[in-house]
Amino acid sequence: MWVIFEGLDKAGKTTLEWEFLKAINFKHMIIDRGPIGYKVFDKLFDRATKLGDQEFIHQARKIMKNKDFMVVYVHCDEKVAKKRLKQHKEECPYDYAQAQKMLRDDVRHYYNEKKTLDLDTSKMSIEECVELIIKKLEEVMAGEL
Repeated sequence: MWVIFEGLDKAGKTTLEWEFLKAINFKHMIIDRGPIGYKVFDKLFDRATKLGDQEFIHQARKIMKNKDFMVVYVHCDEKVAKKRLKQHKEECPYDYAQAQKMLRDDVRHYYNEKKTLDLDTSKMSIEECVELIIKKLEEVMAGEL
């Protein structure tokens, strides 16, 4: 099974990826930022092209037709993201609210919602998040979705 983590910087993707991998004993393939994330970041950094967008959309649709994929859309409140950035002595190089809206809208538009876990990390522990990811993975693998 392939699991794609989509989300902005400091939403919690990498932390969740590692904890998820440990919880499942590294049995599945993880992708940090999928085609829709790249599509949004290309737009944010003014490097988007029509052909590139079409390719990212094609990849996302292809992914969702495959039964061996799921998406974890990781996001958090902007205040939480700013706090995490500050803790890491980093700055956000883009308008966080605008980027969050673009990514959320594209994730909902291009990915199959039944195979996508919408995960707000603002108020949940890592353990709670991983538990939800595993539950969703089990549903997708069972073919219930």
